[in-house]
Amino acid sequence: MKISKILFVLALLSVLLIGGTPNFDGNKSYEYLKKQTEFGPRNPGSIGYKNCKEWLINFSESNSDKVILQNFIGTDPKTDEKIPMTNIITRFNPEQTDRIMLSAHWDTRPWADARNSKTKRDKPISGANDGASGIAVLLHIMELINENDLDFGVDIILWDGEDIGREGHPYEFCQGSRYYSNNIIEPKPQEGILLDMIGDADLEIPFEVNSMNINSNLMIDIWNIASHLNYGNIFIKQYGPEMYDDHMPLSYIADIPTIDIIDFKYPNENKNYWHTHDDTADKCSARSLKIIGDVLVYWLYNK
Repeated sequence: MKISKILFVLALLSVLLIGGTPNFDGNKSYEYLKKQTEFGPRNPGSIGYKNCKEWLINFSESNSDKVILQNFIGTDPKTDEKIPMTNIITRFNPEQTDRIMLSAHWDTRPWADARNSKTKRDKPISGANDGASGIAVLLHIMELINENDLDFGVDIILWDGEDIGREGHPYEFCQGSRYYSNNIIEPKPQEGILLDMIGDADLEIPFEVNSMNINSNLMIDIWNIASHLNYGNIFIKQYGPEMYDDHMPLSYIADIPTIDIIDFKYPNENKNYWHTHDDTADKCSARSLKIIGDVLVYWLYNK
């Protein structure tokens, strides 16, 4: 009995010393990444898209206070076909006006049209990193928030129609976040963090140029947290590529200052898997997902 009491006290002290921050399980998150890819390509209108959507909705409903399905009609810019799409909006403390947003896109690219693609350029991709990785981190964060209450509101949003644009036409992309930005669901978050392409086994996250212009204070906070957690070699304090991503309509149309955490050099400067059929689960890692998850969970529970 005395030993049990001592162990209980030690466990309680360890929780207090780390600030009550829940543990992010990279292996569990990686299983969620693989689960998405097992549905096949999730480009809007496909069988994989429909099956994954059902799974994501069921998962969200089981691990949140409220789920809102924001349905809209997107456009395939190659054919001008109108396609039903859905943003999956998961809310915690839905009535709380003090709230933040975490988001990523769940759709995948309908074409493997990167410049280094040689074959099957008109076929949809698996999207393990470009799509599934950000969602995999958010799904596990949903579980952690569901089990460990926060005293402010959180919206975790899975965007549709992010990756259906043509190269060189940035405003054809981000269809889901643009629709949301013009049809905001109140109460509105005060700021946000977007995840994209964060599962790369060769992970390196530089400052994204637009994000620094949009919300430099949040960028510095996140990169400092990463350094505090000994991930300073991953979250590097130098500028990387300038991105047009879901954070742009959120910041400039919705007026929700949102930063983009992204490793666009996938896997590195010498090789590219982005928008190719090589974007598969074996190119991603549980460790990379854990790094991103650790930083975000620390930020959430030590705000």
